[in-house]
Amino acid sequence: MTPRIGRKTGRPPSLTRDDVARAAIEEGVATLSMPSVARRLGVGHSTLYHYVHDRDDLVLAALDLALREVDWPPAELGWRELLTACADTLWQFLRQHPGTAEALQRAPRQPSALTELATAYLARLQAEGLTAHDATTALDVITDLATSTEITIRAAWQALGTPRGQRTLDESASRLAELTADHGRAWLDAKLTLMLDALAVRLGEPGQEPAAPAPKHLVTPDRAEIVAAGRALARQRGLDAATIPAVADALGSTTTALRREIGDRDGLVVAMLDAVAADIDVPPPATDPKTELVALALAIHDALRADPWAVPALAVDGLASPLILPVLDRVFAAFQAAGVPTGEVAGASRVVWEQVYGAALGADRGNEFSRRMVRSAEAPAVAEVAHTPIAGLDRARLGITVVVEGLLDRLT
Repeated sequence: MTPRIGRKTGRPPSLTRDDVARAAIEEGVATLSMPSVARRLGVGHSTLYHYVHDRDDLVLAALDLALREVDWPPAELGWRELLTACADTLWQFLRQHPGTAEALQRAPRQPSALTELATAYLARLQAEGLTAHDATTALDVITDLATSTEITIRAAWQALGTPRGQRTLDESASRLAELTADHGRAWLDAKLTLMLDALAVRLGEPGQEPAAPAPKHLVTPDRAEIVAAGRALARQRGLDAATIPAVADALGSTTTALRREIGDRDGLVVAMLDAVAADIDVPPPATDPKTELVALALAIHDALRADPWAVPALAVDGLASPLILPVLDRVFAAFQAAGVPTGEVAGASRVVWEQVYGAALGADRGNEFSRRMVRSAEAPAVAEVAHTPIAGLDRARLGITVVVEGLLDRLT
């Protein structure tokens, strides 16, 4: 049998995961494959599976080894110097290993070398005054800046090598020269400076102007803020004043932002009615139907008196809050307990609501015109009655009680 000449394939006894990773680095992470790395090592394709699970794991091993061999800046630097040096070192690494930037972006997880490095840098950045969130974000941003810029510049240089790229270069020579100077390093530095200056402002360092607050219209108010603004407008100027544009203007927001949160104008009013219903001081249940009905009606009256705009929303627009259903259920049950036929309950309830609405709208709000009219009229009986102080709440109780008693007397 003729002996086989050349390097034997198989698993050399001294082969390690680092050997496989180094062969992958030499092959190039952008183009490597399991067979190509195996050939470089002089082993069979299947041998690699003793050291790596698949191509992704092979790339990860290569990245980890390559990153461990980088001379990273010491963690003892100040925060700005540390971030700048870190970006510079990563940039040089990516330039020396074309395709590594894409590999880092596609890696199934972060190489352990970067994780260990980030742990040390995060501790230093926090010691320099950054919050954990800001420190993590800063490291993430400089990594993204370096990798994305390297990918973009490399692609630009490749494009410039084509006929179309040459025409583009001729037409925009000055701009491209600026962007691609020193293989794009000037572009990276410009973006890095912007990020670091913004971080300095965040840290309140001397010589840095405070950042202008974000325009309020860029922030969507939450539902509670929208409802509160709508109620304030309606209380001041009536229900018609509570429109989506008016509320947006009051909040310094936009109609689009409000509609994303609250829907249309009916949605706004229903949300406002929800708030009114939530404010009802619901009384405890009473065993006597009349007492129950009067107490519930007065509770609703008190809530509507604070928000009289809700009356036209309920009585005219036909809107309602589902939060009122438990109270309504108790009203229906009280009428039934009093002996009112089920077919008459809805109508009887409507009569009570009309009395409640009228009492809420007719509460004494200090109408100066009415007072002048009474004083100037030749109607002594009217003047005498009008000047007799009767609390609005007493009138409400009297009217509601009379209506409830009349309904129960008539329908039972």
